[in-house]
Amino acid sequence: MNAKEIRMYILDLQDKHCATCEYRANQSPKYCLKNCKVGEELYRLGKKLAPCVGQVRENPKRKNWEELMPKILEMLQRELPMYVIAIEVNCEVNTLQKQLKKMGLWQSTSRKQIQENAHKRWDERCKQAVMLREKGLTYQAICQQLGCSRNSLYQHLKKRGLK
Repeated sequence: MNAKEIRMYILDLQDKHCATCEYRANQSPKYCLKNCKVGEELYRLGKKLAPCVGQVRENPKRKNWEELMPKILEMLQRELPMYVIAIEVNCEVNTLQKQLKKMGLWQSTSRKQIQENAHKRWDERCKQAVMLREKGLTYQAICQQLGCSRNSLYQHLKKRGLK
């Protein structure tokens, strides 16, 4: 039995036997251990769950970040987005960012920096849109090519005094 199955079995035993036991409410657990077969079984199962001194319980979901780091660094060098890297290493984006931050490999971007980056991207998109429009493409075709919505493109062109 794995740890989850043992816990479920313990709960089942307690529900079936201990809930109706007349000695349970007034006696200490030692009484159950010495005088009750179910108490002995619960103790034995509990010992299986409790790690020995110095023993660390193995967690299958726990990642060995030192082993994953070369793969992560290689993906970062290819400038893959964080969410893609997180999917590859099977973790959440914020967990990945925390681990990278612990190792000094990632610094969060400030809101101002994010806004500046978005502004630069839209400047470039608007320049491309104007060039494509001069070539005779429709706004719908331009938006498909640039990967943005017509409404967003229109608003950013208007904001910059372009059409």
